[in-house]
Amino acid sequence: MRKQPTAKKRPGPETTGGEEDCYSTRDYFADAVWAPLMGQVCLQCHGPTGVAAEKNAKFLLLPPEYPGFIEANLENIKDLAGYSYEGVPLLLAKPAGLAEHEGGVVLPEGSAGYEAFEELLIQLQEEVVCEPQPVTDTFEDVSLLTPVETLRKATLHLAGRLPSESEVELVEQGGDDALRLVLDDLMTEEGFYNRLLDVFNDIFLTDQYIANSTQTRAVGLLANADFPNRAIFINNDDAMFTAAERRRINQAVAREPLDLINYIVRNDRPFTEILTAPYTVFTPDSAWIYGVDVAFEDPTDFSELQEGVLTINTYGEEQIYPHAGILSSPMWLNRFPTTSTNRNRHRSRMIYAQFLATDILALASVALDPESVSSTLNPSRDNPDCSKCHQIIDPIAGTFQMFSKTDPERLLEEPDWFPEMFAPGFGKESMDPEDYADGLQWLAERITEDPRFGLSVARHMYKALTGHTPLPYPTDVAHPFHDQLLVAWEVQDEFLRSIAAQFVGDNHNLKTVIREIVLSPYYRASHLEAPPSAERAAELTDVGTARLSTPELLSVKVEAVTGYKWPGLTGEYELLYGGMDSDEITTRLSDVNHIMTKVAERMSVEVACKAVSFDFSKPAEERLLFPLVEPSDVPGPGTLAIKANLRHLYRHVLGIDLNLDDPELQRAFDIYAETREDGAASVMSEDEGSEGVDIVSTCRATVDPNTGEAIAAENQIVADENYSVRAWTAVLTYLLLDYRFLYE
Repeated sequence: MRKQPTAKKRPGPETTGGEEDCYSTRDYFADAVWAPLMGQVCLQCHGPTGVAAEKNAKFLLLPPEYPGFIEANLENIKDLAGYSYEGVPLLLAKPAGLAEHEGGVVLPEGSAGYEAFEELLIQLQEEVVCEPQPVTDTFEDVSLLTPVETLRKATLHLAGRLPSESEVELVEQGGDDALRLVLDDLMTEEGFYNRLLDVFNDIFLTDQYIANSTQTRAVGLLANADFPNRAIFINNDDAMFTAAERRRINQAVAREPLDLINYIVRNDRPFTEILTAPYTVFTPDSAWIYGVDVAFEDPTDFSELQEGVLTINTYGEEQIYPHAGILSSPMWLNRFPTTSTNRNRHRSRMIYAQFLATDILALASVALDPESVSSTLNPSRDNPDCSKCHQIIDPIAGTFQMFSKTDPERLLEEPDWFPEMFAPGFGKESMDPEDYADGLQWLAERITEDPRFGLSVARHMYKALTGHTPLPYPTDVAHPFHDQLLVAWEVQDEFLRSIAAQFVGDNHNLKTVIREIVLSPYYRASHLEAPPSAERAAELTDVGTARLSTPELLSVKVEAVTGYKWPGLTGEYELLYGGMDSDEITTRLSDVNHIMTKVAERMSVEVACKAVSFDFSKPAEERLLFPLVEPSDVPGPGTLAIKANLRHLYRHVLGIDLNLDDPELQRAFDIYAETREDGAASVMSEDEGSEGVDIVSTCRATVDPNTGEAIAAENQIVADENYSVRAWTAVLTYLLLDYRFLYE
């Protein structure tokens, strides 16, 4: 008699799992069959690197390192479910020892695993399919940022500015529907495209080539034979180029793959073109370096992007470069180079990681036997310990065979590959030799048609927006919170797969992915009204808005809020504040250390020093920080104005709306009042008073601190008779050090 599956417990504050809950066959397989049985026992032999795979067994399983492994494995089981042995499904007969099974008896009749597998096969005859559960249902006990709070966070994060009054009003009235519209508009702004440069450089790391002591690192990678203007630029005879021009031209070459992505997103083209584009994009600078005849609307606008194709003359006749999006970019090819022994396998691994959401190295979890490897003439193909990974890596490596092994972006006259390696191809499909010369275009089409491409995009954007790496599948069944971690993974996996589906359905629109993640609880989760149980805390792993701002994000936030662009966070303190150089340091710090706290302190002091006096030098209606108060306002007659402006500062700097009698606002008032009182006493104690009245030179407002342009003499702030300017400086320093400012 068929067993009825237990209703699945949904995560949430009260996971009672009533019978009305839908429990799909897919979820039953994941919970009752995969987690305790197949992922622990069967995978060892039937995985892509196992003994069964080597012997071409039909029953193969994908490990958790493969996106969508649950669905793929379930489909494989469906395909084999109809086979039987003496009336017993073959999938049960073999592991139970009823039919020949090289792995022996691993699933005795009557065992819990046998019964679970049996129930799965019964369900597959009439599969239970549930409607997708809205991700918000999973977080009913989690308080989310309001639409207006989300708007503020998103505008700072995506566009480097604060929301306008009209945007706030629109979202206050229209809620999430209006927020969607504002987000769509936001993703057409220049600040958004600047943010995309950081997002994709975190993946491709090509900013490694932006700068060195001579400002020629990117251009220096190119071949003189293909691009003669390279030598003119490198030699710089007669100082043809200034240092600033050399820096700009070198950056144009270095950022070609990032600019291509930007161009595709700007023009609302399918994001698949980052791999399939039969062109690249040029600025006036890079077009000159590459010798490409491209028409620009304004040749003096060195940020303008236009399409074009490269041509080379290496072998005596002009050839069109085989463009395949960023895969054929000279910068990508140099950033992920090959050697005569590596044979493009490194590039293959990076393609899996960057575009197919697959960590190939995670498959090689078994240590190799050196003696076994050395005793085989061609171990990568003939030694089972090696071939199990090489049969996955080598085919993609073979698609790069038109490129030189020693000069990464140079084309060979004829394809050159190695017959002792696995044949070029993708997955189970081999590439026809006629396609070898256009191998990257052939590969790009197959990558972008693979379901993992959309999921890869969703995962990249998830990390960029939340600061969290997507959760790994929990393989440790002995973990005390394994069930809860599994729920967390299942909910997040379902969410990311739904985002990927929307991405594909919306003509591969990257902005769709970004918008839907911003609107999700993963971006908006704020707090819990009550402390969670240990089990619930495990289910909420990596959910929350407390993401430390990167140096780049904090830098634009400082400028947006104070009006002063502090150069430290993108200059001398960038690495000290957890940033990266895309070269030796390629990962960001997500937790604060002692040095980072000192950088934050310096930032808050120096920014407040410049920003306060500069803000007071403007008319009140133009001020960002002090529209409701003047330096002449002091406690007593000016208390109400001071507190009103403190309330404005909390709203403007931290996004928090406080009542005038809120204890937190009172603490800020005390900082202002005590600082001013002590400072005023010091001023009065001076013999002449002038030294105490004058603001220190570095904090005076005599010039615009961003442009160096002189401020009209009548508007300059150089003296502080009441010590109120410096008291406000103390308050702003305090607010800029608040964790709510340093974190998103």
